[in-house]
Amino acid sequence: MKLLFTSKIKFVILLNILLIACTGFLFSNSDLDNDEEIASLHITTETVLPASFAGTQPNIIQDSACSLSVFYEKLMMIRNMKNIEKPVVRIVHIGDSHVRSHEFTPAFNSRLTEIFGSASTGFIDGYRSSGIVEENGLHGIICHCIGINGATSKNFTNEKYADAIIKLNPDLIIVSLGTNEGLGRYDSLYHYGMMENLFSLLKNSCPNTAILYTTPPGTFKTTYSRARKRRNRKVISVAENKNTKHIASTIMQFASDHNVACWDLFNITGGEQYSCKNWLNGNYYQKDKLHFIIDGYALHGNLLYEALIAGYNEHVLDNYE
Repeated sequence: MKLLFTSKIKFVILLNILLIACTGFLFSNSDLDNDEEIASLHITTETVLPASFAGTQPNIIQDSACSLSVFYEKLMMIRNMKNIEKPVVRIVHIGDSHVRSHEFTPAFNSRLTEIFGSASTGFIDGYRSSGIVEENGLHGIICHCIGINGATSKNFTNEKYADAIIKLNPDLIIVSLGTNEGLGRYDSLYHYGMMENLFSLLKNSCPNTAILYTTPPGTFKTTYSRARKRRNRKVISVAENKNTKHIASTIMQFASDHNVACWDLFNITGGEQYSCKNWLNGNYYQKDKLHFIIDGYALHGNLLYEALIAGYNEHVLDNYE
């Protein structure tokens, strides 16, 4: 009888050990599957911010409300090999002459399509192109840009541009404005009000679309003498535009107040103390020190890509915690 009781105890102990081992095996397999899926979705990037740039900040998108989550989910759907149905992810980049250059957006787009595939039949081909491309019927990324020389937020409240944006059915609208708001006397309240008008228009027109604001890069401000004819004006001074720090602050505050994302290019590249010097020392400006050469806009695009992918990678990790 004692022998039988001892045998039963041994059997129960062995059974428990077996159950624990099996459970551990299942958990380890589950963890392994998760790790493999994270690895397949994760995108490796290299730091593109020049080492010579002083006073820089981490190249990240500030999005405490996780407003880009739905956009990141669509990118994950393209990237995930298990998904049979893969979406077209549409981005519309609007802005001033920095966007109108048709160099900023294509640099950003080319990096994205390398990873997620291209959903367009062609590409934005230089300044004379419209900035709008046709879809090819495949899944992937498609980036359009609508830039207006000299534009402020007020220009895009025109129904003509609102209709153009709506027709493109964007998943993400990137708003890159602010440089021209600071060329004259800067009024932060007026600027905020114009941003409010544009934001209301975009949200009413595209209620399910994520919005990403960017702050302008550091630029210089040229003061001219007064003259009736433009050709008779003379340059009095060329100095760093001190308004840019206030413009960047207004844009950041607006994004925070409205729970949308913001990429602070101005402070990421050196802020008030170093941004202009960094761009100048790197020979990224055109002669007017207001616009950038191709390499300068390419760096803007590559930096935005890097920041967006950092946000995407963080979303992937959060999704599999």
